[in-house]
Amino acid sequence: MTKAGAAFSATILVLGVGACHARPPPDADPQPAPTVSSAPPPVDHLAAGELAEGTEHAFGLTLPRALQVTGNFVPVVYASGPLTVHPVVQYLSARLEGGDLHEGPGSATFEHVAVRGKPGVELSIHVDASLAGVRLEMRNTTPVPALNLANDAERWKHVGLTPSGRVIDPTHLD
Repeated sequence: MTKAGAAFSATILVLGVGACHARPPPDADPQPAPTVSSAPPPVDHLAAGELAEGTEHAFGLTLPRALQVTGNFVPVVYASGPLTVHPVVQYLSARLEGGDLHEGPGSATFEHVAVRGKPGVELSIHVDASLAGVRLEMRNTTPVPALNLANDAERWKHVGLTPSGRVIDPTHLD
């Protein structure tokens, strides 16, 4: 490269750098600063980590949208889905009352809780992380009320025996 070519390249470089740092003319309108909306998000938007209600129910509790009931028996309901433990715990905490919560890094257990607004049914709920997401086990742990029997003879009769310990009706041994 010749001295003239080098000088020309240097001049172009200086002018290019100067153009990058040029200021707008004083009579030009300044660009309005972007405004940040202080309005809250719409009501139908979920917060980060918040779960939406689904259509599946267990013991009067609506499960999160991503959980599917995989087993439903008289005292227990099993559900699973592609969620993580802590959002499910937050979802359940907002819909349960009473009892205790024992939460760890990969599981959580609710004991002696009831569905908010539906007293009378005591539940034990265990949330556990799995390879596919989360597993949920809900058990009805409502204590059976004790019978109010007045004397020993009535108690024996209730279990099908006489006070001496003999079977009242031998045809009904079950």
